[in-house]
Amino acid sequence: MLTAANKVHRLIRFGLVGGANTVAYFILANALVYIIGVQRELSAYFAYALILPFSFFGHRRFTFRSRGNAMSEWVRFCVMQGVCLSIIAGVNAISKHYPASLSWVAFAAISFLIPVINFLMMQAWVFATRGKAS
Repeated sequence: MLTAANKVHRLIRFGLVGGANTVAYFILANALVYIIGVQRELSAYFAYALILPFSFFGHRRFTFRSRGNAMSEWVRFCVMQGVCLSIIAGVNAISKHYPASLSWVAFAAISFLIPVINFLMMQAWVFATRGKAS
């Protein structure tokens, strides 16, 4: 059972890893749109896909300090990403009615929603089997 202090520490670690992932996503997605000229929808998915391995290993090792089976955790992580990709699809569907100059708003919405969903699902399901509580 995690103590209150351990829960706070885990949330801080999640914030550090997730914050780095979110900043990387936001910068990469915007660079793809505004510098390279990739369509907003494609850049959202491409940027997200590029940070997935870093996110998995960062959260597995640092945030949740998991000692579970890495392959089964990776599969659950990928399923969770399917949920996140559907969120990206929904935001993209809504934002396509707005000018490309407002792409940053869509990326900001995605940058908020994904971490919240990720933490809840990682805590309850993806890394739920940990060797030692941390």
